[in-house]
Amino acid sequence: MKGRKTGGRSKGTPNKSKTDLLNRIHRKWPNYHPVVAMAALANDETQPIELRFQANKEVAQYLEPKRKAVEVTGDPMRPVIVKTIDPNGIRTSKRTP
Repeated sequence: MKGRKTGGRSKGTPNKSKTDLLNRIHRKWPNYHPVVAMAALANDETQPIELRFQANKEVAQYLEPKRKAVEVTGDPMRPVIVKTIDPNGIRTSKRTP
């Protein structure tokens, strides 16, 4: 049947080469996890800020969904009110013409 899986690996099962690579990495570094390593690098103040920034960007992909642009349409004579909350929990509102 079209669209129905009938054999092979189940969804999400790593292939043989990936499994072999993961086993080799864990034998050499038993507690290694790439996202944790990037997070450590992102918080290491001895590293250049550019490297820390890049590491933060990479880690964020695993923690937060990517934002998409939203087009706002409506009556140009009626204002749009934009309400935001900053990381400190402070709420702000802005009216656009």
